Amino acid sequence: MVRTLILFDIDGTLLLTDGAGRSALRSALLQIFGVSGPCDVYDFHGKTDPQIVFDLMSAGGLERDEIERRMPELWPVYVSALERELEVRQQGDSIKLLPGVGELLEVLESRGDVLLGLLTGNIEQGARLKLAAAGVTTKFQVGGFGSDSPVRREIARIAAARAESAGYQAERTAVVVVGDTPEDVACGRELSGRAVAVATGRHGPEELADAGADAVFEDFRNTADVVRSLLGYGDRDHIQGSHGGGDLGR
Repeated sequence: MVRTLILFDIDGTLLLTDGAGRSALRSALLQIFGVSGPCDVYDFHGKTDPQIVFDLMSAGGLERDEIERRMPELWPVYVSALERELEVRQQGDSIKLLPGVGELLEVLESRGDVLLGLLTGNIEQGARLKLAAAGVTTKFQVGGFGSDSPVRREIARIAAARAESAGYQAERTAVVVVGDTPEDVACGRELSGRAVAVATGRHGPEELADAGADAVFEDFRNTADVVRSLLGYGDRDHIQGSHGGGDLGR
């Protein structure tokens, strides 16, 4: 019987792609809109793909109506560009699964009392491409994506609703959101659940704790401690490890 629904962020939490998403989006924006805005310096962390596009194109001088009208044209171009960027980085061995992630996912997937899902600002096709490029074979049974909504907290609600449709009952099951940003922590609160944060992105342990995370890890290398925390033991933990750091975004 499922007792815990665990929803994972992707970028900065599970993996890093050496800026593949940023490069792909810049290329797609130039092709569709003719401008890329401040793409090179914009902070992607904690944002959804549609939100990023709105911000960059607004900064580039476009009106919201035009951005909304042309955004459906953007995503197929972006996905094609992302495939190319990821392939280049795979050849250069610069896509990184973050410390401890492989072991953690393997242990969680083997448990019969856990339902694994995704909660990410990536559009779904982009999310799947990044996971595959990093060699993640875990079956995430449910998910909420940037292609569902530009608002991250709404994505959290969508992911939880899909989990209920898959058979888990919210009133009987703990919900845990795992991520590397204060926005991920806020999603845990949105679902009246818990938030486990990891400092492998741009936000340090103190900042994540101040945002209200129930547990903060420097990385996921200590699998046993992380699993205990995800299942509800050892709240408000600060478990030390190696801080991997991160790039400016996807």
